[in-house]
Amino acid sequence: MRALIGALALAAAIPATAATIPSAAPEKVAVTLYRDGDGPFQAMPDWQRQQAREKGLILVTETRTVDLPAGRHVVRFDGVAEGLIPQSAAVEGLPGKAVERNYDYALLSPGTLVERSLGQPIKVVRTNRTTGRQQTVDATLVQGPYGLMVRTAEGVEALGCSGGPERLVMDRAPEGLTDKPSLSTVVDVERPTRAKLTLSYLALGVNWQADYVARIYPDGKRLDLTGWLTLVNSGGSRFADARTQAVAGKLSRQYVRVDKGRARSVVRACWPMDTTHTIASPEGGMALYDRAPMAAPPPPPLPIPAVAMRAEVMVTGARAKLAEQSDLGDYKLYTLPEPVTLNARQTKQVAFLDQKGVAFQRLYAVPVSAYDDYHAQGMLAPDVVLRLENKAADGLGKPLPSGALSAIETVDGRPTFAGEQAVRDVAVGEPLDLVIGQAMDVTARPRLVEEARQGKGRVRRSYEVDLANAKTIPVTVEIRQDPSASLFKVVAEPQKHDIRNGQVAWRVTLGPGERRTFRYAISRAG
Repeated sequence: MRALIGALALAAAIPATAATIPSAAPEKVAVTLYRDGDGPFQAMPDWQRQQAREKGLILVTETRTVDLPAGRHVVRFDGVAEGLIPQSAAVEGLPGKAVERNYDYALLSPGTLVERSLGQPIKVVRTNRTTGRQQTVDATLVQGPYGLMVRTAEGVEALGCSGGPERLVMDRAPEGLTDKPSLSTVVDVERPTRAKLTLSYLALGVNWQADYVARIYPDGKRLDLTGWLTLVNSGGSRFADARTQAVAGKLSRQYVRVDKGRARSVVRACWPMDTTHTIASPEGGMALYDRAPMAAPPPPPLPIPAVAMRAEVMVTGARAKLAEQSDLGDYKLYTLPEPVTLNARQTKQVAFLDQKGVAFQRLYAVPVSAYDDYHAQGMLAPDVVLRLENKAADGLGKPLPSGALSAIETVDGRPTFAGEQAVRDVAVGEPLDLVIGQAMDVTARPRLVEEARQGKGRVRRSYEVDLANAKTIPVTVEIRQDPSASLFKVVAEPQKHDIRNGQVAWRVTLGPGERRTFRYAISRAG
């Protein structure tokens, strides 16, 4: 029976008779990733990209074995994910009744170390800049972590004002601080037992998207399409040898704020008497800022090594073993063929699609709006569009989750980057248009040549589009009349149109070096 661990009780006291039984690490881990954010990470601004990565949702299922004696005990699950949503946690296999649960996220850091050490004896180690000799002074920490102040035998002073390097030394970490987050539950056990527990919970900070590479054949009619599941772990948790699945589709999500207990930074600054003023700090407290320069400022902190700041990127997955796709209600589920280890702040890619010889059509799209004035419009560079039909007959016929696609063309035997575009979710049977750039040798010039008022408040507009192909091969130009600005109907056309992505479209084939004028008319509300 699935036992939901009762209401969150961070402030509740654990009974003194309860012994803590730790579970240091899970024996087995399975994770399911859910996407968050619109569009691929590459297309987002920096702030939105980071936000999307941090908001990505993951369902973690862990199997742990614990030996429980009879009585009331605290079962502590160490090493849970940083972004755990406490109210989502559930445990299966408890041999008794769950009394309460606690989510502990007071992580050891410079800020929390100082905050928990106020009023405690510490040591200050000072280094003489001239001789390099160190001196250790007994002190009591009286203020922090925004401005560090200590009391020594000589009085109260602000740390960092001696003119030389200084550091604090504590004998031990204060009680209540841990180097990793944990979830605990108080449980009553009737008799001694070895319990195999299944802990499941939702967490933030892990996201995914699809990334595609299209390698275009030299004949310009077929391509190889490779797809990768890009897993992005922006948090500090590690998921080792986890059975991994990814869910494609837009889930309904209610925003959840998880207090990750982020430590406040330690400010080691000296402020001379009568040269300060107090203003509100960005963190919401009060901060002191110097008006006058200090005679002997402390040295700047050492830079963080570059290796600690960059995210690790790893690509894995053999072509013979691709992620298996299946249906999950109205969503698509991708199961990775082998367990995956996703390290903290790591990006990993696993192959899920490898389609050879996919047929496509290259088009040059010319958009025309019913509201634009084209009397003085110059030449336009049409969009270069690769049109794929997601059908098995054309070499595809697979659900394509949204992401980013890069196109590669071969020029003189060498692969050349040809453009990139965001890709929406594409179901089997749907067309997919990939805009990879703008043409240089194909041009178009739309012109409004006639406008006349009609009855019932309507206007008839006649357009001519001058087309030119400077290539040595035939091309197909697609003229698209955008209906989004007004309701209209086509009243004159040299050939029958069709509808593509909600737009009226005509396709015109131009031979090498050919020029042609295409004329049509529409009637719209005036």
